[in-house]
Formats: sequence, C-alpha cells, structure tokens
Amino acid sequence: MRQRNIYLYASLLCLIVGTILTIPLQQQLIGYTTLATGFLLLVGAGRNALRHVGLVFASISIVGLAPINTSIDLWHTIIMGSLIGVAVALPYLVTRYVYHEKIIHFPFGHHTWTRGHVGYLFLALILSYIILPLWMHTTGGHLNWSVPSDPYGLFVLFLGTNGLGIWDELFFIVTVLALLRRHVLFYQANMIQAVLFTSFLYELGFRGWMPLVIYPFALLQGAVFRKTDNLTYIIAIHLTIDFVLYLALINAHHPQLINIFFVK
Repeated sequence: MRQRNIYLYASLLCLIVGTILTIPLQQQLIGYTTLATGFLLLVGAGRNALRHVGLVFASISIVGLAPINTSIDLWHTIIMGSLIGVAVALPYLVTRYVYHEKIIHFPFGHHTWTRGHVGYLFLALILSYIILPLWMHTTGGHLNWSVPSDPYGLFVLFLGTNGLGIWDELFFIVTVLALLRRHVLFYQANMIQAVLFTSFLYELGFRGWMPLVIYPFALLQGAVFRKTDNLTYIIAIHLTIDFVLYLALINAHHPQLINIFFVK
C-alpha cells in the first residue's frame, strides 16, 4: 500500500508539473513527456488510480491541444470549444457508461439561498469590482482581450466570458476534483485542481499577479461545492465575477461606453 501511494503521489506531481509546462509555459514537448511519465506511474499506483486519475491526464492532454486565448473569431471558438468540451465529456462518459460509476455528477437541483449564500455572492461582486480594474490598471491585463465596440462583438464577448466561466466549474470543480477525491484527501485534491484551474486561466490571459488571486478563488470554489453540492451556486459565483470582468474590459478599452469603476 505504501509503495502504491508513492507511485500515486509521484504521478500527481507529474500532473501538476506537466500541466504547468504544457498550458501556461507552452513547453509542449517536455510538458507532454512529463504527463506521459505521470500516466505510466499510475500503473504502479493500482488499477483504480489508473482508471480515475488516468482520465484527468487524458483530459488535461486534450486541453493542452486547444488554442487557449481570448480571440472571439468564430473558427477559433469552434476549435477551442470542441476540444475543451471533449475534455469534460470524456471522463463523464467513461465513468458513467464504461465503468458504470456515478463519480461525476452535475447537481443543478434546488438550492436554498441562505443569508450566508447571498452574502458570499455579494462579497464576490464587491471584491471583483475592486480587484479586476486594479489588476488591469497595474498590469495592462485588459490588453490580453480584444474588445470590440459594436453590439454584435460585445454580445459575442459576453457569451465567451460566461461560457468559459461555466466550463471552468464543469471541468476543474465537478470533474477533476471528483476524480482526484477518490484517491487522495479532499484538501490535497482541491489544491491540485486549483493549480490546474490557475494554469488554464493564466494562459487565457490572467497574468501578472492575478494567479495569486485565482488560486485561492479556485480553492474556495472547491470548498463551496463540497459544502453545498450545488453546481448552480458555484456557477452563479463565477458568473457574477465574469460579469464584472466583462464590464471592466469594456471600461478599460472603451471608457466612453462604460465608466463605472474607480480605478482608471
């Protein structure tokens, strides 16, 4: 058992390093080599680890092939959307219809909105209102996005920011976290998914000091999902922040359209 744990943790280390190399650092050769090494190490970790954690490796490898950027070009959207969509669908379909296990589920059911839940949502709104414009002002992070000024372009940008926000939760919180939790403690699984979450958003354009904000946010999303078991709520939190991001991007690029932030 101890030897299997050594193989498992060595594999998870390769998952972390391989993801960072492949996605944010764009070192594809060494990144995929590291991911392949981690996958092979799972053989020594046991059959179940290979079945479940191996799916995380497969999905991350697919995400690494996607052209991850903020372009709203239709062809780019189709390619990127298809690949990251497969990254979510593959683990679900394999666990549900090949393994016949209900490890991954999407609980969109009824959620009781207590004062605490509403208060946390407002806290996310306020903090994002303060942090996002400040980040853009101090790092020029808004330049990672092309923000059109015409109604159609703004509509497509709105769909893109919200669509990726939903995907983040479906993949990192619902899928990756669920698979990792089968084999390591929750806090360990949560820390790993937060690294993957942060790596993806870094490549998407959240650079500078923003990873220092995204990582704890990803940890909190995992903890909130564990406590509530409600996908609707964590998506509501994420989309609240994404709405502020959307407005802040317009403000940074076209202040004549929207000028509602204190930080210019």
